[in-house]
Amino acid sequence: MNAAKKLRQLLEQSEDPEQVAVLLRMAAGLQLGLPFDLRRLCGLDSAYFELGVSLLKDWRADHHIASRSKLIESILARDRGLQQLLCHLGAGALN
Repeated sequence: MNAAKKLRQLLEQSEDPEQVAVLLRMAAGLQLGLPFDLRRLCGLDSAYFELGVSLLKDWRADHHIASRSKLIESILARDRGLQQLLCHLGAGALN
């Protein structure tokens, strides 16, 4: 199973929300081109850290685009702040 799909499943299962939140912020940052402090990734338990590294590898290689899109949709559906940020970035692109 690819990293984006695994992360989406963890989001739906509400497993360890604090650790999943770090990975979700990283995924959102990758998608939106926002900075992410990698020290946060290093503070995760081993399994979550490995998932984060896998997510970075997949993103860098442009793998699993459909799974990444579904993950971002799930993140945005749950995070109003990111929704507003994405709308703001889109409006800036129009100017």
